[in-house]
Amino acid sequence: MNKLFFRKTLFAFMAAVLITLFASDANAVLAKSKFSQEELAYMPAVQLIELFKKGETTPSEVLEAQISRVEKYNGEYNVSRRDLVNELDTFNAGKVNAITFDNFAEARKLAKEADERYRNGTARRLEGITVGVKDENEVKGWRVDAASIILKDREPSDADGAMIQKLRSEGAIFVFQTTVPEQYLSPMTWSRLYGVSRNPWNLYYGTGGSSGGSGAALAAGFCTLATGSDMGGSIRIPSSMNGLYGFKPPFGRVATSDNAYETLGPMARTFADMALMQDVIAGPSPEIHASIRPKLDYPQKYAPIQGQKVAVAYFRNWLPSGLSQESDHAMDAAVAALKKAGAQVELIELDFSAESFMPTYFKGLMSTSMYVIFDGLEQHRDMFSSYVKNLETYVGTLTPQDQVNAEMMLVKLHRDVQQKVFEKGCIALVMPTLATPHFPADLDATPDKAAQVNGETYSSTNLMLTPIWNLASRYPVVDMPVELSDKNVPVGVQIVGNTYDDLNAFRVAYALSKVVDPLYADGRFPDFRNEK
Repeated sequence: MNKLFFRKTLFAFMAAVLITLFASDANAVLAKSKFSQEELAYMPAVQLIELFKKGETTPSEVLEAQISRVEKYNGEYNVSRRDLVNELDTFNAGKVNAITFDNFAEARKLAKEADERYRNGTARRLEGITVGVKDENEVKGWRVDAASIILKDREPSDADGAMIQKLRSEGAIFVFQTTVPEQYLSPMTWSRLYGVSRNPWNLYYGTGGSSGGSGAALAAGFCTLATGSDMGGSIRIPSSMNGLYGFKPPFGRVATSDNAYETLGPMARTFADMALMQDVIAGPSPEIHASIRPKLDYPQKYAPIQGQKVAVAYFRNWLPSGLSQESDHAMDAAVAALKKAGAQVELIELDFSAESFMPTYFKGLMSTSMYVIFDGLEQHRDMFSSYVKNLETYVGTLTPQDQVNAEMMLVKLHRDVQQKVFEKGCIALVMPTLATPHFPADLDATPDKAAQVNGETYSSTNLMLTPIWNLASRYPVVDMPVELSDKNVPVGVQIVGNTYDDLNAFRVAYALSKVVDPLYADGRFPDFRNEK
């Protein structure tokens, strides 16, 4: 009798415990269901962090929401798929194709650890925030192949790079690697190794390059933040084309390399997220000689620009036919926003054109360590994508005078900008990012694909106004979206601060972000249409 009573009591106790646990889990699910998967996938990092702290959602839930979007919109990818993509125009047709491989197994483990850190109060600054990593940034155990067939079997990295170390130490979760053009040498992202990456706002059009996969992944809601690098506009071009905020820091602000043309930087869907990520990755590193100390701090809020002078250059002389109507209209929108924010707009023109600037810039760039990308060009000619082979004219033809010419152009550019902008009391310069936002996704990959401006066809490299600030690499540049074109492609502008004056560039971008209708809000999200 006593045994029977004991068993009944034990069963009743266990049932009560199970009911309590089930009710607790059910309440947790109900609490989490306050947000849809789309809301979680696109929610800014600064907002997510506050919700994580309050227990209103978790890093694990956000990660699963974003993985579901990868499965729905990205298309095929596989780390073992290392053969050629021969049909560039049909592989992953109708899909974003922004990922080379995923890290979901480890990411899920780290997200659970982040869940627990928020519960026990040990969360770090980016705890549980997902980050897409460009196929250039070294992550321990990941292969960097630069979308090049000749590097497809390269050994995985044995350590994190300096920027990745900073992100990891603050709790960021690296969810996947993002696509790039081969050797980072095109303003559009496609390669014979990974195929064509497409813009989530309109899949017919490109996602930009070379941080194109990072840009597309953010636009598609695959991750919350993403890394970029910029040697000729590789952060700013995809930021402009995907409706993002991107920052090209001045040389040395983020530990990158000793190549003065190059820098690493943040990409995000909101100004606040860009500022947060930049604040984490900025600062010196013992591994990079050129990194600047002390660290510069980037606040979330900035003083108004009421009464401040801001220079504006439309760059209508960049091309013989002028810039596209879309680029001009975006500049009009930026000017209207500046005036709405209370700034005094000073219209100027800088004496530079694509024809005069780009050849000297490229020869200067190729005179740096970049020349090593052409090692084996003759031996492996059939393996390279077309745009890599198109640059072979520089191989073996560069002279010391080419570097001298680049330095002379830099002196002229710096003097022109100082005299017309900063010596006149302006705190920043606003200018176009691209001559047109409408680049076919497989630009130059198939013979019929080209980008035109006012009925004229130009080399794709002449359509970007970004390399100016890689030659003049000490100038900080924020790229931000101002509107959508009639083809539903975002159009952005560049905000240039004086040398190493990052915070005034951020100040103007912050002010404009308050008066420009934001993307990724109020129904303005990518709809994955595919229309020419």
